[in-house]
Formats: sequence, structure tokens, C-alpha cells
Amino acid sequence: MKKIILAIMLLVIVVLLLPIFGNSVTKTILNDRVTILTSNGLTLKNDTTQATYFTTKNHYEFSVSDTGRFVKYLNQYSDAQIPPYVDALIDGVNVGIDIEYSNFPFYSKVLVDIYPLSLSTKTMNEFKSSDVNFYAYVKDLLESRGVLYHINYDITAEEFDGYIKDIDEKYDFSNGTKIGFKLQDATYEGQGPLIAPRSLRSNISDINLDVYYAGQSFIFKLNDLSSAFTFQSRSTYASSASIKSFSILIDENKSGKTNFDIDEMKMNLSSNTQGKSAEFYIKSSIGKLKVKSKGSNIIASDFNYDISIDGVDKDSYEEFRELTSSANVSANYSLSFEKKLQEAVTNILSKGFVITIADLSIAKIGLENKKPIDAFSMMIKIVLKEDASLAKKLKSSPMTFVNNINLDSTIKLSKDFYTLINREAPLTAIANPYSIIDGDKIIFKIKLEDGRVIVNNKVIN
Repeated sequence: MKKIILAIMLLVIVVLLLPIFGNSVTKTILNDRVTILTSNGLTLKNDTTQATYFTTKNHYEFSVSDTGRFVKYLNQYSDAQIPPYVDALIDGVNVGIDIEYSNFPFYSKVLVDIYPLSLSTKTMNEFKSSDVNFYAYVKDLLESRGVLYHINYDITAEEFDGYIKDIDEKYDFSNGTKIGFKLQDATYEGQGPLIAPRSLRSNISDINLDVYYAGQSFIFKLNDLSSAFTFQSRSTYASSASIKSFSILIDENKSGKTNFDIDEMKMNLSSNTQGKSAEFYIKSSIGKLKVKSKGSNIIASDFNYDISIDGVDKDSYEEFRELTSSANVSANYSLSFEKKLQEAVTNILSKGFVITIADLSIAKIGLENKKPIDAFSMMIKIVLKEDASLAKKLKSSPMTFVNNINLDSTIKLSKDFYTLINREAPLTAIANPYSIIDGDKIIFKIKLEDGRVIVNNKVIN
């Protein structure tokens, strides 16, 4: 019995001492992250710790002191180069980070708040010199953590979720300009390292931007944005997004109002380089599109496009991707970069690939408050043949490149839509001899073979 009591007492003592020794795993990870950041262009301006028996809270303040080094660090996680103007936007930016974690080693969830404390030095100086009141407003907003990302991160499982703090801000400038911005119910979740997650899903209920100036206005509204991303590598990924509604209103004194409205927009985008060749896919749809202005009123419904690119040589594509992602944008105008880029593109084209537009269509379209009419649909397949001597051909006779292309397409237009096109841009005299009428459709089957254009089995000379 004494041994049992002694074992229980020993166990209780160990449990009581655990928080005193602290969560060394979490501490080590945080210290490593701080070291990485300060080695890549950030300066640690403030580092404080507040510990209780159960939890530890760390407060950090970082400043972007070497933008070149920091952007280079971020670029290693991005497929596309961060443009140079970002340097000016982040130079001198101060960011606060609050981290809270349990002192018990077996609890691996960390609570993180990230918030900007000031914008770039250049931006803040411009605000201060042009409008000291707006400068004070922005300064107070940021220092009060008006813009904040909250993250719940499980270090062991590498899973996270969180939200962006709601924003509902309005400001009236001394010159009469009024601006308002609203961000509501922004949440996200994902897996993997925070700086380069393997998957990320997000939802935003509302984004509104209102600007009023000298009797003119610009109003932007977006409702129910959802997105999802999955990354296997920098060149193999899948993403999707949907928007319930999106609208822009521009009201100008001279030209009047222009309304642009979209309902039920969806998009899927993917890239796959895991097989023998690279493949790319994009599909999008819009339930309804409205454009209304002083001179026109257009309504279109059920807009779709479905495009894929298959059979792209992986080595050539990787060479092109690395060239475009690692080069400085300022070097894009140099002759050496243009030559390398041209060679990379030619190399991809010389290996051949296939572009398939499985669907490009609009179901209905209406103009000037008239009854909507059936619109059009088309399918296109383009085969670019492999040609090892393509580079030589392009130098000697670029037009011979058309002989490397085979195209097969079918375009279907409703009779009403065909009549509408001819009224706006007369094509009847040219197109009628090649058209086929099938019920209420006008059909054009267009082929490109060996440099010849064939429309409905008729060769166009």
C-alpha cells in the first residue's frame, strides 16, 4: 500500500511540475521561427513574456528592415515573383504578434493574433504630410488592432483555423471625399505550415467599398465568397472559388451611372505535373451577368467556359516556370531575359501540346430591355504538333508555324443571335455561303489542317 501511495504522490508531483518546466517543444519552435524571420529581413523590436502556472503569452513586434531579403524569403514559397513595388509598400511596416500556449507539453495548440501596427514608412509619411487628420486616424486604427488575423494552430497536427476581425470603417476627408470599407465574417482553415499551407479554405460573408467624391461615386459589393486551395507542390495544385453576388456601381457626373452585376460565379483551376506531362485546367461559370449604362443594357445568363491544356513537356514547362518566377521584374526588359524567355517558350511549343475548349457558351442574352434570346456555344480543339526544328523555322519564316497547328471547332449560334451580330457588325455576305442551318441554329464547323482553313467542308482560299 505504501508503494502505491508513493507512486501516486510521485505522479501528482510530476504533473504539478510539468508547467514549471514549460512546453519546451512550443518554445523551441517559436524561437526557431523568430530566428528565421530576423535572419530574413525583419528586426525584432519588442519581445515580452507573461507566464502563469497554466499558460505563457509572448508579445513580439517586428519591423521590415531589409525588404529585399524579406521578399526573397517569401518568393521561395510562391510560384510567381512578388513584384518590386511591394518593396515600397512593406518597407518599414511594423507588425505585432501575440502568441499564447499551454505550459503542458502534451497540449500543442497555439493561439496567434497577427496585426499591423503601422504601414510602410513611405506611406505613413505621405499621409502625415498630405492630411494629418487621416494620418492620425490610420495610426489609431492600426495601433488599436483594427486589422487583425486570429489563428488557432495545432503544432503537432499542423492544422489551423481562424478568422479576420470584422472591419466596418468610414472616414470623411476635409475635401468632401467620403470612404467606407466593410469586411464581415471572414474565416479560414487549413493544413500545413502557416507560411505555405498544403490546403486552405476560406469564407467571407461581405466585402464592401464605398467612395464618394465631388458628386461622383464608386460602390463595390461582394457577397458570400468561398475558396479552397490544395497544393502538392509549387506546380501541382487545385483551387476553386465561388461568389454569390458581385456588383460595381460607378456614378459619374458626365457619363451617368454604370452598373455591373454578377450572380452565382464559380471557378475551378488546377495544374498537375505528377504524370508524364504537365496538365492545366480551368472551368468557370456565371449564372447571370448584367451591364447597365447610359448607352446600353445587356443581360446574359448561363455563361460557361471549360478549357484544358494537356501534353505539355514537363522539363520545358519547369524551365519556363523557374525562369519567370525567379527573375526580377526589372530584368524583364533586358535583352538577355527576353532572349531566355523566347527560347523557353519556343522549347515548350516545339514539344507540342493540346488545347481543348470543351465549352464556351452563353445560354441567353438580352439587349436594351428586350426579351432575351438564345445565344451561342462553341467547342474547339487545337493540336500543336511536335517539331524539333521549330526554332529554325521561326527565324527563317515565322508564318510556317501555322502548319504545325491543327484546329477542329464547332460554333453554334441561334438565328436570333446571328441576326443580332450581323446588325451590329455585318458578316452575312461573307459568312452565309459557308453556314449550315439546323433547325433554329446556324452552325460553322471550322478546321485548320496543313495551313488550310476549311469551313463546313469548304476550303477558304
